[in-house]
Amino acid sequence: MTTSWGRLPNLRAIANRAVRGRKKGPQAGWQPAAGWHPAPLCLTMEAREAYRILAASYDREPNALISLEERTMLPLLPELRGRTVIDVGAGTGRWASYCRARGAAAIALDFSHEMLCRCACPAVEADGRLLPFRDSCADLAICAFALGYAPGAFRELRRIVRPGGMILASDVHPEAIRSGWTRSFRHNPATISVAHEQYSITQLTASDIVLTRLFEPRLGEPERAIFDRAGCADRFDDATRVPAIFVAQWVRT
Repeated sequence: MTTSWGRLPNLRAIANRAVRGRKKGPQAGWQPAAGWHPAPLCLTMEAREAYRILAASYDREPNALISLEERTMLPLLPELRGRTVIDVGAGTGRWASYCRARGAAAIALDFSHEMLCRCACPAVEADGRLLPFRDSCADLAICAFALGYAPGAFRELRRIVRPGGMILASDVHPEAIRSGWTRSFRHNPATISVAHEQYSITQLTASDIVLTRLFEPRLGEPERAIFDRAGCADRFDDATRVPAIFVAQWVRT
Protein backbone atom coordinates (compact mmCIF):
# COMPACT_ATOMS: atom_id res chain seq x y z
CA MET A 1 0.00 0.00 0.00
CA THR A 2 1.33 3.41 -0.95
CA THR A 3 0.92 6.04 1.70
CA SER A 4 2.18 9.56 2.25
CA TRP A 5 3.24 11.66 5.20
CA GLY A 6 0.00 13.58 4.83
CA ARG A 7 -2.17 10.49 5.19
CA LEU A 8 -0.21 9.29 8.21
CA PRO A 9 0.60 12.43 10.19
CA ASN A 10 1.69 10.42 13.22
CA LEU A 11 4.43 8.68 11.24
CA ARG A 12 6.53 11.84 11.11
CA ALA A 13 6.43 12.12 14.89
CA ILE A 14 7.34 8.45 15.19
CA ALA A 15 10.24 8.99 12.81
CA ASN A 16 11.64 11.61 15.14
CA ARG A 17 11.79 8.99 17.90
CA ALA A 18 12.97 6.06 15.80
CA VAL A 19 16.40 4.81 14.85
CA ARG A 20 17.32 5.88 11.34
CA GLY A 21 19.75 4.14 9.03
CA ARG A 22 20.22 1.79 6.15
CA LYS A 23 20.21 -1.99 6.59
CA LYS A 24 22.82 -4.16 4.95
CA GLY A 25 21.99 -7.58 3.54
CA PRO A 26 18.58 -9.20 3.03
CA GLN A 27 15.78 -8.05 5.28
CA ALA A 28 13.53 -10.86 6.43
CA GLY A 29 10.25 -9.02 6.59
CA TRP A 30 7.23 -11.06 5.62
CA GLN A 31 7.06 -9.41 2.19
CA PRO A 32 10.07 -9.44 -0.11
CA ALA A 33 8.98 -6.11 -1.56
CA ALA A 34 8.98 -4.77 1.98
CA GLY A 35 12.53 -5.49 2.86
CA TRP A 36 14.78 -5.91 -0.12
CA HIS A 37 15.01 -2.39 -1.56
CA PRO A 38 17.02 -0.01 0.63
CA ALA A 39 14.87 2.90 1.73
CA PRO A 40 16.08 6.43 2.39
CA LEU A 41 14.51 6.23 5.84
CA CYS A 42 14.46 3.18 8.11
CA LEU A 43 12.50 3.35 11.36
CA THR A 44 13.12 0.81 14.09
CA MET A 45 10.04 0.43 16.28
CA GLU A 46 8.87 -1.73 19.13
CA ALA A 47 6.48 -4.43 17.94
CA ARG A 48 3.31 -2.96 19.45
CA GLU A 49 3.81 0.41 17.75
CA ALA A 50 4.94 -1.13 14.46
CA TYR A 51 1.91 -3.40 14.12
CA ARG A 52 -0.43 -0.58 15.06
CA ILE A 53 0.74 1.14 11.89
CA LEU A 54 1.08 -1.98 9.74
CA ALA A 55 -2.25 -3.62 10.64
CA ALA A 56 -4.31 -2.01 7.88
CA SER A 57 -2.09 -3.33 5.07
CA TYR A 58 -0.60 -6.45 6.69
CA ASP A 59 -2.70 -9.04 4.83
CA ARG A 60 -2.80 -7.30 1.46
CA GLU A 61 0.49 -8.32 -0.12
CA PRO A 62 1.78 -11.80 -1.08
CA ASN A 63 4.22 -12.92 1.56
CA ALA A 64 7.11 -15.27 0.81
CA LEU A 65 7.79 -16.37 4.38
CA ILE A 66 4.12 -17.08 5.08
CA SER A 67 3.94 -19.07 1.85
CA LEU A 68 6.90 -21.18 2.95
CA GLU A 69 5.56 -21.56 6.48
CA GLU A 70 2.08 -22.67 5.43
CA ARG A 71 3.27 -25.39 3.09
CA THR A 72 5.63 -26.62 5.82
CA MET A 73 3.24 -26.45 8.78
CA LEU A 74 -0.04 -27.60 7.26
CA PRO A 75 0.97 -31.31 7.15
CA LEU A 76 1.80 -31.16 10.87
CA LEU A 77 -1.66 -30.11 12.03
CA PRO A 78 -3.61 -32.80 13.90
CA GLU A 79 -7.30 -33.58 13.39
CA LEU A 80 -8.96 -30.28 14.30
CA ARG A 81 -12.68 -31.01 14.63
CA GLY A 82 -13.74 -30.71 18.25
CA ARG A 83 -10.28 -29.60 19.43
CA THR A 84 -9.45 -26.50 21.44
CA VAL A 85 -6.85 -24.37 19.64
CA ILE A 86 -5.17 -21.22 20.95
CA ASP A 87 -3.28 -19.11 18.43
CA VAL A 88 -0.76 -17.02 20.38
CA GLY A 89 0.68 -13.97 18.64
CA ALA A 90 -2.12 -14.48 16.15
CA GLY A 91 -1.99 -11.09 14.46
CA THR A 92 -5.05 -10.99 12.23
CA GLY A 93 -5.94 -14.57 13.20
CA ARG A 94 -4.61 -16.46 10.21
CA TRP A 95 -4.14 -19.85 11.90
CA ALA A 96 -7.06 -19.46 14.33
CA SER A 97 -9.38 -18.81 11.40
CA TYR A 98 -8.02 -21.81 9.51
CA CYS A 99 -8.58 -24.11 12.48
CA ARG A 100 -12.03 -22.74 13.24
CA ALA A 101 -13.11 -23.33 9.65
CA ARG A 102 -12.23 -27.00 10.16
CA GLY A 103 -14.28 -27.54 13.28
CA ALA A 104 -11.96 -26.43 16.09
CA ALA A 105 -12.90 -24.15 18.96
CA ALA A 106 -10.21 -21.61 18.13
CA ILE A 107 -9.17 -18.43 19.93
CA ALA A 108 -6.77 -15.80 18.61
CA LEU A 109 -4.57 -13.90 21.07
CA ASP A 110 -2.34 -10.93 20.33
CA PHE A 111 -1.11 -7.77 22.05
CA SER A 112 -2.04 -5.61 19.05
CA HIS A 113 -5.57 -4.27 19.22
CA GLU A 114 -5.33 -3.04 15.64
CA MET A 115 -4.35 -6.46 14.30
CA LEU A 116 -7.10 -8.23 16.24
CA CYS A 117 -9.70 -5.81 14.85
CA ARG A 118 -9.13 -7.60 11.55
CA CYS A 119 -9.54 -11.07 13.04
CA ALA A 120 -12.67 -12.99 12.02
CA CYS A 121 -12.77 -15.39 14.99
CA PRO A 122 -13.00 -14.99 18.80
CA ALA A 123 -10.02 -12.98 19.99
CA VAL A 124 -8.33 -11.89 23.21
CA GLU A 125 -5.99 -8.92 23.54
CA ALA A 126 -3.21 -9.92 25.93
CA ASP A 127 0.53 -10.39 26.33
CA GLY A 128 1.78 -13.78 25.13
CA ARG A 129 4.12 -13.97 28.12
CA LEU A 130 1.17 -14.01 30.54
CA LEU A 131 -1.69 -15.86 28.89
CA PRO A 132 -5.14 -15.47 30.48
CA PHE A 133 -5.93 -19.18 30.19
CA ARG A 134 -5.90 -21.97 32.76
CA ASP A 135 -3.30 -24.72 32.76
CA SER A 136 -3.72 -27.63 30.30
CA CYS A 137 -6.74 -26.09 28.56
CA ALA A 138 -5.70 -26.47 24.91
CA ASP A 139 -5.27 -29.43 22.61
CA LEU A 140 -3.11 -27.35 20.29
CA ALA A 141 -1.18 -24.10 20.78
CA ILE A 142 0.16 -22.30 17.71
CA CYS A 143 2.67 -19.48 17.73
CA ALA A 144 3.53 -18.23 14.24
CA PHE A 145 6.27 -15.62 13.66
CA ALA A 146 5.94 -14.22 17.18
CA LEU A 147 8.57 -15.83 19.42
CA GLY A 148 11.17 -13.34 18.23
CA TYR A 149 9.20 -10.60 19.96
CA ALA A 150 8.82 -12.54 23.22
CA PRO A 151 10.81 -15.80 23.49
CA GLY A 152 9.49 -16.13 27.05
CA ALA A 153 6.04 -16.87 25.63
CA PHE A 154 7.21 -20.42 24.98
CA ARG A 155 6.83 -21.20 28.70
CA GLU A 156 3.19 -20.16 28.48
CA LEU A 157 2.59 -22.34 25.43
CA ARG A 158 3.79 -25.32 27.45
CA ARG A 159 1.59 -24.38 30.37
CA ILE A 160 -1.69 -24.11 28.47
CA VAL A 161 -1.31 -27.31 26.43
CA ARG A 162 -2.73 -30.46 28.01
CA PRO A 163 -0.59 -33.61 28.38
CA GLY A 164 -0.64 -35.31 25.02
CA GLY A 165 -1.39 -32.00 23.32
CA MET A 166 0.72 -30.28 20.69
CA ILE A 167 2.66 -27.04 20.23
CA LEU A 168 3.40 -25.77 16.73
CA ALA A 169 5.69 -22.79 16.30
CA SER A 170 7.29 -20.99 13.38
CA ASP A 171 9.58 -18.00 13.10
CA VAL A 172 12.27 -16.35 11.05
CA HIS A 173 15.25 -18.69 11.35
CA PRO A 174 17.88 -17.51 13.88
CA GLU A 175 20.58 -18.22 11.29
CA ALA A 176 18.88 -15.83 8.87
CA ILE A 177 18.79 -13.17 11.59
CA ARG A 178 22.50 -13.70 12.30
CA SER A 179 23.26 -13.32 8.60
CA GLY A 180 21.65 -9.88 8.52
CA TRP A 181 17.94 -10.44 7.89
CA THR A 182 15.58 -8.15 9.77
CA ARG A 183 11.85 -8.17 10.47
CA SER A 184 11.14 -5.31 8.11
CA PHE A 185 8.20 -4.01 6.12
CA ARG A 186 8.09 -1.33 3.46
CA HIS A 187 5.59 1.34 4.46
CA ASN A 188 6.16 4.25 2.10
CA PRO A 189 7.94 6.56 2.45
CA ALA A 190 9.87 4.50 4.99
CA THR A 191 10.87 0.97 5.89
CA ILE A 192 9.73 -0.14 9.33
CA SER A 193 12.09 -2.54 11.09
CA VAL A 194 10.44 -4.24 14.04
CA ALA A 195 12.60 -4.62 17.16
CA HIS A 196 13.05 -8.22 18.28
CA GLU A 197 15.05 -10.47 20.58
CA GLN A 198 17.59 -12.99 19.34
CA TYR A 199 17.26 -16.56 20.55
CA SER A 200 18.20 -20.07 19.41
CA ILE A 201 15.98 -23.05 18.66
CA THR A 202 17.85 -25.03 21.32
CA GLN A 203 16.40 -22.69 23.96
CA LEU A 204 12.91 -23.97 23.15
CA THR A 205 13.05 -27.04 25.33
CA ALA A 206 11.87 -28.31 28.71
CA SER A 207 11.45 -31.56 30.63
CA ASP A 208 7.68 -31.70 30.02
CA ILE A 209 7.76 -31.51 26.20
CA VAL A 210 9.31 -33.57 23.42
CA LEU A 211 10.44 -32.05 20.14
CA THR A 212 8.94 -34.41 17.56
CA ARG A 213 9.52 -32.55 14.26
CA LEU A 214 11.81 -29.73 13.20
CA PHE A 215 11.97 -28.26 9.71
CA GLU A 216 14.40 -25.55 8.64
CA PRO A 217 13.40 -24.85 5.03
CA ARG A 218 14.85 -22.41 2.57
CA LEU A 219 12.80 -20.42 0.12
CA GLY A 220 11.69 -22.54 -2.83
CA GLU A 221 10.09 -22.23 -6.24
CA PRO A 222 6.65 -21.19 -4.92
CA GLU A 223 8.34 -18.24 -3.24
CA ARG A 224 10.31 -17.36 -6.37
CA ALA A 225 7.00 -16.42 -7.99
CA ILE A 226 6.26 -14.03 -5.11
CA PHE A 227 9.67 -12.41 -5.53
CA ASP A 228 9.01 -12.08 -9.27
CA ARG A 229 5.67 -10.34 -8.69
CA ALA A 230 7.31 -8.01 -6.19
CA GLY A 231 10.00 -7.01 -8.68
CA CYS A 232 12.73 -8.71 -6.63
CA ALA A 233 13.63 -11.63 -8.91
CA ASP A 234 17.32 -10.70 -8.81
CA ARG A 235 17.36 -11.07 -5.02
CA PHE A 236 15.88 -14.55 -4.80
CA ASP A 237 19.00 -16.71 -5.22
CA ASP A 238 20.85 -14.78 -2.54
CA ALA A 239 17.89 -15.22 -0.20
CA THR A 240 18.09 -19.00 -0.49
CA ARG A 241 21.61 -19.20 0.96
CA VAL A 242 20.37 -19.68 4.53
CA PRO A 243 17.29 -21.32 6.08
CA ALA A 244 14.52 -18.74 5.93
CA ILE A 245 12.31 -20.05 8.74
CA PHE A 246 11.90 -22.90 11.16
CA VAL A 247 8.74 -24.86 11.89
CA ALA A 248 8.75 -27.05 15.00
CA GLN A 249 6.33 -29.46 16.63
CA TRP A 250 6.39 -30.50 20.28
CA VAL A 251 4.17 -32.89 22.25
CA ARG A 252 3.45 -32.26 25.93
CA THR A 253 4.23 -35.26 28.11
